[in-house]
Amino acid sequence: MIKNYLSFILILFSLITRAQSLAEILSISLEKPSGTARFESMGGAFGSLGGDLSSININPAGGAVFIDNEFGFTISVGNTKNNSLFFNNNETTNNFEFSLNQGGGVWLLKNYGEGNINQVTFGINYQTVNSYEDMFDSKGKNTKNSIDNFFLNNSLGYSVTDLSVNSNESISSVYKYLGEYYGYSGQQTFLGYQSYILSYNDDSKSFYSLVDMSEGVDQHYTNESKGANTKYNYNLSIQYKENYYFGLNVNVHSIYKSSFTRHFENNFSEKSPIKSITFENDLVTQGEGVSIQLGTIAKFNSFRLGLSYQTPTWYTLWDETYQYIETSSQDLDGNTFNDKIDPRITNVYPKYKITSPSILTASTAVIFGKIGLLSLDIISKNYSKIKLKPTKEFSFYNNEINSKLTNTLDFRLGTEFRLQKTSLRAGYQFYGSPYKNSEMTNDYSTLAFGFGYDFGNTTLSVSHKISESKRKHQLFDSGLTDLTQIDSNTSFSMLSLIFKF
Repeated sequence: MIKNYLSFILILFSLITRAQSLAEILSISLEKPSGTARFESMGGAFGSLGGDLSSININPAGGAVFIDNEFGFTISVGNTKNNSLFFNNNETTNNFEFSLNQGGGVWLLKNYGEGNINQVTFGINYQTVNSYEDMFDSKGKNTKNSIDNFFLNNSLGYSVTDLSVNSNESISSVYKYLGEYYGYSGQQTFLGYQSYILSYNDDSKSFYSLVDMSEGVDQHYTNESKGANTKYNYNLSIQYKENYYFGLNVNVHSIYKSSFTRHFENNFSEKSPIKSITFENDLVTQGEGVSIQLGTIAKFNSFRLGLSYQTPTWYTLWDETYQYIETSSQDLDGNTFNDKIDPRITNVYPKYKITSPSILTASTAVIFGKIGLLSLDIISKNYSKIKLKPTKEFSFYNNEINSKLTNTLDFRLGTEFRLQKTSLRAGYQFYGSPYKNSEMTNDYSTLAFGFGYDFGNTTLSVSHKISESKRKHQLFDSGLTDLTQIDSNTSFSMLSLIFKF
């Protein structure tokens, strides 16, 4: 019983040291919803407008603004161009993405008799709130750090006897055992030792590196991620008298994120026994989340006001990892060796919880008769309120979140001009950096435009959105902690079909 309990604690600790970083936590907590083409082309500024399937995700009261039963879907195609700067070397990658990013419908129950409730609306909407599709390459000559420092940092407290593979054992069995009873650091030390990056000094009782990078080392780091945070809004809304709307959402999130990194080093000093290193890591994060959302909209002639509040989202997540390392080395006689350590073991870690911050959205809009409109949303979200549980095991990271993250005020601005059955649209979004020191992720904005045509019972809308952003990515959580600067240019085109009945 005691052994099992210690094993559980060690695995929890390994989870913390392995997976959690501010960037990864934020990737779960960030919401940058992509919805219908009309929603996108107007910058998503629908908090006081309603009447669009994606508006339900911003303000649940928007469901009661519909005048017809509707259902529809949206497809999108996009490209992200990433330019990375690493030790004065530039690399460019392009990532193409195609998705069905939105779908849903609303059903109206109208009151044709007496009473203050004019309409009750039931709705369901699915859309992507954060896409993880991304890829970048970083290449450069590092004169200060090698991946050997990562393995050295994890080797503290271990000895050769902990890492040996006996005659009745295999690479896979020892790697699995170390993960179960010593955690992540034990597995990393094992990989470093078995691939001959590390050797052991019996006198000092410590590991040392066989890498000689006195003349620098060429490094090539590739990061590729896939998946998305998708959100389902289950909506109930009412129209009270003529000018007041109230709504409730139960929101369900589904998360799948796959991240693959490949780190390659070569061109060490001629004196180095190690000639090249290839280190690969696969991380898959899955889970679910739930939140509650309340909202209201009030109409005053041509003026609209909206207010919505989304509770924190309570996520339950679990991770899986897969690792591989390969080295090329040379002995004093000039003989070369290739060592591949492929345990073929998938590490499955205990479930943990992340609570993302609540979201408060205040909105206003002006309606210019049948000609068009102008709308504005202001969104407040305090990222320092993110919490990880079990609280005791994650106390270091909760303190780091509290000290490094901050409250943001984001803005969405949209306009629409109507000419009979054709609508012309434009929008702007501003996202503030969640960091107190925005060096890791800068503020960024998006511009959008589009048009729609009403065929009567069917509406077709098209939008195009462009954005630029800057961020820094840390290669590893310890040892090799160098940063690569990534400048991204993203463009997305979307097409929506809406059917009324």
